[in-house]
Amino acid sequence: MAPVQKKPHPVLVVVLLAVVAAVLLAFPVALYANTTALVDGYRASHGQAGVPGTAVVDSVSNARGGQVCTGLFTPDDGGTPVEARIEVVGGCEPGQEVQARLMEGRPSPFIGYDDPRAWEPGAGDWAAFIPLVVLFGLLSLPLLILLAMIAKRLLRGKDAPEH
Repeated sequence: MAPVQKKPHPVLVVVLLAVVAAVLLAFPVALYANTTALVDGYRASHGQAGVPGTAVVDSVSNARGGQVCTGLFTPDDGGTPVEARIEVVGGCEPGQEVQARLMEGRPSPFIGYDDPRAWEPGAGDWAAFIPLVVLFGLLSLPLLILLAMIAKRLLRGKDAPEH
């Protein structure tokens, strides 16, 4: 007599599929957030985007990746000053004043991505996003492959033979 195989409860299968789907969908969202942060930082630090103005460092804190500088950015056109994170070349000190370009934050489910940043020309902090873009790009591949398989099956139709 063959052993009886136990099937998982349907609710358990649905819950597990929902968790896997949520995780797989989070990777492309993280990829988008990091790619836009990378591009925005690169363009602002190279003078291609952002509002030109002056940033004054108010506070400096040490983090894992280095210093985090925050302060007040004042647009050259006399607009309203904005509290922003300030990305500078090298280290920063309270009271330091730099010419910079302000990039407004973008809506994101991740902390800090929706905050404005002022980029001093030549600041290379945008490169810190490169490993994250590569990582989340690779982690997004299974979802892309799954979508390609589903699209192929839908386009081929139900009556087509399997190869």
